[in-house]
Amino acid sequence: MAVATLLAVIRGDATMKPFLFGPMTLLFSVLLFVVLLRSDTGRAMQAADASTTEMRWNALRVSTVAQASSLPRPRTGATVAPSTATALASPDDPFAPVYIVTSRQTWQGIRGVATKVAEQHDSTGAPLLISETRADRLGEISRYVHASERRCGGYFAFPSRAQAEAFVRGDRATQAMTKSMLAGYTLDNQATVNRWLPQVQERRLYDTINHLSSYRNRYFASTHGRTSAEWIRDHWQSLAAGRADVTTELFTACSNCATQPSVILTIRGWELPDEVVVLGAHLDSINAGTYTDPNHHAPGADDDASGIATLTETLRIALADGWQPRRTVKFMGYAAEEVGLRGSNAIAQSFRRSGVNVVSVLQVDMTNYKSGAVTDMKLISDYSNTELKTFFVTLFDTYLAPMGLTRGSTACGYACSDHASWTNAGYPAAMMFEAGDPGGSFPYIHTSYDTLATMGESAQHSVKFAQFALAYLGETAKTRGKVTGGPAQVLQRE
Repeated sequence: MAVATLLAVIRGDATMKPFLFGPMTLLFSVLLFVVLLRSDTGRAMQAADASTTEMRWNALRVSTVAQASSLPRPRTGATVAPSTATALASPDDPFAPVYIVTSRQTWQGIRGVATKVAEQHDSTGAPLLISETRADRLGEISRYVHASERRCGGYFAFPSRAQAEAFVRGDRATQAMTKSMLAGYTLDNQATVNRWLPQVQERRLYDTINHLSSYRNRYFASTHGRTSAEWIRDHWQSLAAGRADVTTELFTACSNCATQPSVILTIRGWELPDEVVVLGAHLDSINAGTYTDPNHHAPGADDDASGIATLTETLRIALADGWQPRRTVKFMGYAAEEVGLRGSNAIAQSFRRSGVNVVSVLQVDMTNYKSGAVTDMKLISDYSNTELKTFFVTLFDTYLAPMGLTRGSTACGYACSDHASWTNAGYPAAMMFEAGDPGGSFPYIHTSYDTLATMGESAQHSVKFAQFALAYLGETAKTRGKVTGGPAQVLQRE
């Protein structure tokens, strides 16, 4: 502004008083012009530095409760239409306000970038803090959770404070964690499960992981994110071999999943079709360092191509065996988990609103990394149904422990994976997690090094998770024509 004013004086603009120049006056004016120019340039550089500093806060993980309306079951290969809910701000808008729900402990570590705090309590009485931040600061929050709390997730996020408050008020975690199944969980389908377990093939698991990690990324807002989801849908559909009781769909009723759909394959239950068993894993991937570029490199071999591979091999074996379940089974590949459990939340909230009777949910998120003297898998101890966790232990000890496999347990923290979406919606869910290393985690998560090469070019560790998933499938959905017990629940309609 100072430079522009001086130029106007020198030119003798009409709005300025005429000015007569002598030699000394002209020299003085030139010197003054140079000084002011350097001053303006310095201020511009400072502004650019400030802008650069602000942009270091990269958005990474946003979780919202979906506003999708319930939909009828589509035909095979159909795409579920998007809901009419108001779409969230563009994922490319770094300055969009975001209201996050965290535990008190997590907020203590991020309070420098999350302000205007209000404390509420979930259905268990645990304190949850609602605070305001910006989309371009979520990356720093996620990096704090990874580095300091040594886990993923850590919060849910919403485009308005009202939605965040409604989310906490509607929490059904207590119901989900303490719900007692009417018939209980029983193990009485050994004939089916024991026939399945030896059929797991490491090479098939490897091939699925290898294919999914060959995409540039499976990021929810990239073209690769959609095409990889469509590949999963097509591949699962091919395993059904035209069976009339099996349907596949792309679930797009998620208002903030960009163009990436979730994938759902349904095997209709023959005797208890209204009781639903879920097996899920997320299908997206992310590179935390460069995610704002839609073409960033995020192979995501372990996180979570290995989970999708585990589900795929489980599905292949059950369908190739000609198995028909008593209860309805839904295999799910969730969209947009890496930006905050968006796909699973959309599905779980839709099921809750429509009163779907989900009796059990298994989450498999990362199944192929083990290094050092650690157990073979870990039961996630928190934000899970108590009876279902006990059932998981019984499943492991009955079917996997005789093979020489070992188990442990670990706390995952608030909102760490897709099972949290089901727990919040009031459904019984639990998760088995990979062993990791003595430090407790996979060192290459959310980087370009999450590849089969960093896991020894092998999918052997996923074999045991596929065997666990088969045991879970056989003992929850059961086998048609065999009168058995098993989980059953009645959801309270609002």
